[in-house]
Amino acid sequence: MSVPRFPPRVHMVGVAGGGLSGLAVLLADEGHKVSGSDRTPSDMLKALRTHGVVVHEEHDATWAQGADLIVHSAAVPDDNPELQAGRDAGIPVVKYSEAVGALLRGRPGIAIAGTHGKTTTTALLAHLLQASGLAPGWVVGGRPLTLPGSAHWGDPHAPFVVEACEYDDSFLHLPFQVGVVLCVAADHLDWFGDEAGVTAAFARFAGQVPPGGGLVLGGAVPEEVAQAAPAGTTTLRLGVDMALADIVEDAAGYSGRVVVDAGERSLGTFRCPLLGRHNLDNLLAALAAAALVGIDPALLLPHVETCSGVARRLQTLGSVDVDGGQAVIIDDFAHHPEEVEASAAAVRARYPGRRLVGVYQPHQVSRTESFLQGFADAFGRFDELLLCDIFVARDAHPERAEDTGARLAAAAGEASVHRVGPASDATAAVLTALRPDDVCLVMGAGDIDGLAGSLAHGVPCH
Repeated sequence: MSVPRFPPRVHMVGVAGGGLSGLAVLLADEGHKVSGSDRTPSDMLKALRTHGVVVHEEHDATWAQGADLIVHSAAVPDDNPELQAGRDAGIPVVKYSEAVGALLRGRPGIAIAGTHGKTTTTALLAHLLQASGLAPGWVVGGRPLTLPGSAHWGDPHAPFVVEACEYDDSFLHLPFQVGVVLCVAADHLDWFGDEAGVTAAFARFAGQVPPGGGLVLGGAVPEEVAQAAPAGTTTLRLGVDMALADIVEDAAGYSGRVVVDAGERSLGTFRCPLLGRHNLDNLLAALAAAALVGIDPALLLPHVETCSGVARRLQTLGSVDVDGGQAVIIDDFAHHPEEVEASAAAVRARYPGRRLVGVYQPHQVSRTESFLQGFADAFGRFDELLLCDIFVARDAHPERAEDTGARLAAAAGEASVHRVGPASDATAAVLTALRPDDVCLVMGAGDIDGLAGSLAHGVPCH
């Protein structure tokens, strides 16, 4: 069986990316001949090969030959030789978001957007639907820990849940029945310009709700976004139309109730093992989205406690020996000041009284410059912060990386913030800094993704 609307041979440029790699596996598993290229060697390329994807670790025009369709990530420049060769040969060339949009057509699609939380919320909803026996499809821009892969076709008549990224206005290519906007904050300013530009983009997303469709809005989403929804849209505002009650946190996670009708009616209780109070907001959004496609949230609540979340989203990897004691290692994708603060708060709440050591790799020179003081303030949440070099991605001025990193360290205060060089070489420095009973939170969206694993499985530090 193949996926409708996709031709037999598909080539993907930037195939190791979180979303594109999942789409590659989905198509390959459904019988399509899939190839791809990515200039960055990674474990993902090895994983793709196990699914029959032909992978090239460089870019070359010849890889596009014979393809019926070329799909590329938003990070791939227009002058990429494979994209140029495809266009010259008359092969359709589309962005990843356009390809994902094709998956949604004809299905009850749920598009989950927001500047923070969309990966976890997408994975959580897909898990709840799958565990309830509803055979959903999904595309998650990360590695879900309780799903068989980051993308799945599922039953063509069941809901299809997709992470809807705002960068490059990608989410505007997605047809959906229910849209979710978790939150709106200043980010991707290299694309949007300012926070007003971000808000306007989310308003356009809300404006794409189809007749008879629904919209879920986080409690702090600007009213401008809500007002952009077409007349007749069924809107659920989290914390108002659906809310949480009686929340208790212990060492195993959270427990509580989901209520509607201004708290007058309870849909049931839940146990949630995920780390971070913000993940309860993500859970509530997932349940609200399910309700808007006609699924009773009460049917999903028993399966909340079996969700382990997504890799690198406050993922506890284990511990490392430090001077005869143990330091807990937690891995996280945080790369925005608000995310750094939320992650630090989550770990503090779960491990009260313990010293918190952060390891952070800034992502993009432009983002670091835009939020330099915000990052500096967020670093104050840690007892000690080890600052890696900036990961350069889509930057117009990569030559400013060293100076920007130095300015960030100075703004944060050198007494508790220490620069440790490239993330790839930071393992020894982190192990040296750790003490018994510490909790170490590793954060960033660049090539820091292997550092926490190296720490959790590294040699004892004495």
